[in-house]
Amino acid sequence: MKKILFILSIIFIGCETQNNKDNATWSFDASTGDYIEWQSENDFANEMTNAAFGHLYNVEYEKANVFFEKALEYDPSLFGPHVVLAGLAPAGSEKEAMHVEKAKENVAEKNETSKVFVSLLDLPRQSRWWPLIGPGAHDKWSEMRTLEPKGKLIHYYYAFSIPGMENKISEMESLLAELRDGVGDSESLAVSGDHSYMIAPIVNVLGYFYYGTGDKEKAKSLFEEYIELYPNGYNPYDSMGEYYYNEGDLESAKLYYSKAVEKYYAATVANGRLSELND
Repeated sequence: MKKILFILSIIFIGCETQNNKDNATWSFDASTGDYIEWQSENDFANEMTNAAFGHLYNVEYEKANVFFEKALEYDPSLFGPHVVLAGLAPAGSEKEAMHVEKAKENVAEKNETSKVFVSLLDLPRQSRWWPLIGPGAHDKWSEMRTLEPKGKLIHYYYAFSIPGMENKISEMESLLAELRDGVGDSESLAVSGDHSYMIAPIVNVLGYFYYGTGDKEKAKSLFEEYIELYPNGYNPYDSMGEYYYNEGDLESAKLYYSKAVEKYYAATVANGRLSELND
């Protein structure tokens, strides 16, 4: 009996390890271009980074922070997580300074695209989205896009940071067409990998962009689509809550903020709004 249990445990452990490695596999071939070098030789570090990206794109910073920190535990030589974590750290803190120092130290032997990415940290911290978005960021993303136009992370933040709301919408719609329909400039289209996980957060961003232009019906429909595309996340409900909050429908706002907290109890913005509305 003990022998049978031992054999079964070996089988289950083997399956679990293989599943972890499958999950850790990046969905594109990094050798096909001069991408930002996020990859690690450690499968588990890659798995953590992939999970962190999913939450980062979806503005679920609470979870993204945890996964990026875990990625660094598996591979302290990475530079990418340090860049994001510097922006998530309190401004002027020792933690921010540490992440900036480590990012610059770890990128020294990487490619030019990676070095430009880390140079975002040299920009002044004048935005809550620093260093990825803010004054001067678009010039950096433009430089990275010239170096590697196929990079989807690069294209996303290039579109997000481009001056002018109409330009933002046009460029983000272009990226969405590339990912959803495979339509676009041949130099920009991805040559490998499945980037469909970016579709939901792009729909969310477009919702905010259209709301910013005054097209509230379009914005609402996009937030509804976001919930359909990413029903198990917490940010879709936060976004819809914010829509109703800005429209003055506070009861509907409370409903959606409560749903966000139900999905993830540490959803900072939703908890803050609920506290405000309940008071």
